Amino acid sequence: MNFKAMRSMRVCLIFTLLLFGMLPVYVLMNLLVLQHRQYEYETRIQQVREIGRNLTGKIEQNGYLENPSQAELSAELSAMAEAFDGRIFLINRDLVMVKDTAGREEGRTLISGEAIRALGGTEYAGYEKASETVKVILPLHLSGEDKETQVIGALFFYSGTETLATEHRRLGENAALLLVGSFVMILTVTLVVSRMLTRSLRTLSARIDSITESNDGRSLLEGRSFYEVEQIAEAFERMMQRMAATEKSRQEFVSNVSHELKTPLTAIKVLSDSLVLEPDVPIEMYQEFIADINSEIDREAKIVNDLLSLVKLDKTEGEMNLGEVNINKLLETILRRLKPLALKRGIEMTLESYRTVVAQVDEVKLSLVFTNLIENAIKYNRDGGRVMVSLNSDHRYFYVRVEDTGIGIPEEEQGMIFERFYRVDKARSRENGGSGLGLSITKSAVQMHRGAVKVQSVPGVGSIFTVRIPLSFALVVQ
Repeated sequence: MNFKAMRSMRVCLIFTLLLFGMLPVYVLMNLLVLQHRQYEYETRIQQVREIGRNLTGKIEQNGYLENPSQAELSAELSAMAEAFDGRIFLINRDLVMVKDTAGREEGRTLISGEAIRALGGTEYAGYEKASETVKVILPLHLSGEDKETQVIGALFFYSGTETLATEHRRLGENAALLLVGSFVMILTVTLVVSRMLTRSLRTLSARIDSITESNDGRSLLEGRSFYEVEQIAEAFERMMQRMAATEKSRQEFVSNVSHELKTPLTAIKVLSDSLVLEPDVPIEMYQEFIADINSEIDREAKIVNDLLSLVKLDKTEGEMNLGEVNINKLLETILRRLKPLALKRGIEMTLESYRTVVAQVDEVKLSLVFTNLIENAIKYNRDGGRVMVSLNSDHRYFYVRVEDTGIGIPEEEQGMIFERFYRVDKARSRENGGSGLGLSITKSAVQMHRGAVKVQSVPGVGSIFTVRIPLSFALVVQ
């Protein structure tokens, strides 16, 4: 058995539509046939009862039980029995059969529970399934003042149901034909719809395969299709775009890493070759070249360290060494550590804490975030400028704001400063020893805390970086 074919969407769709399409039709048709059958039998019972009551009235009025030789009434009884393909007979209160339209039982005594109940004044009307007949039994009363109290006999009216059975068989055959027609129609519609749906999916699958081999830039679905299939195609195209962007970012990252690592090495090579090729280098020039080589080595080391930090953050995402940390003291420590760097350029640093903040964070990673932001605020500031750090919190988050009076960032570049190796002022970044990875590391560390970092900046006026971190890491994860 081909189980893979049984798991096919088309096969499942066909079975589903046939099942839920045919089952209601089958049930409805059976209900209609049964209701029609019941209605016909109830109608026949009512007809026979009405005719039987009409006959009992005439029998009682004419005293037919005492004088069954009345030709006109006997003919009417026989005509009614023949009209309903049945039989009528009368019994007196001695259970003797006075009249039988079939002419077989006259003069015989009928002893049965039905006869006794009829003589007791009980009527009966119903369908006898075993004999396929409608039976009506009506008491005959004494004509006159005691009519309602004295029973003198009973009328038995049997009606054959062969015509009804024939009609029901014909109705069942018509219902079966209609059921077959419904099956063919539903099957045809199911095959057409399933073919349309699976054709769209097969086309989508073929396009995905072709893109896997060679992306020709065409859309996954050409023309209109089912809405859900179009959604799948659009979702897949968005995923491909993200993958393409990721691949482009990876290639740019590799290219930038190669360039950033190569630049200091090239400078070191040029400086060292100059020393080697010049036999009599003055001591002053020698010292200057050695100092330049040392500076390039420091720059190379910073790039490598930043790369290692970034890789470590990527590899250990989710591995947080959480603890209760006093954020006020953490910022004070970082400012004290960076104070010598600010004093060299006459930059004033201030910390404004609106309240004491204790949060559940990874102290090492968060120190890296605030160190990078404050160090950048110093490096890209003007001489004699200011760096203002503020700390505040609400019931869920704490906020750290780092504001400087530096060179600022153009609006069109503010969305790219967190990308790896991106620099706004490339010349000044290299001059300050920047690797272009600091803000990327900052953003990764903030995101690991389930936080966010934003920037506002005006060129020539300064920049404001705002970091928002949850007070409790566990609450945000839940």
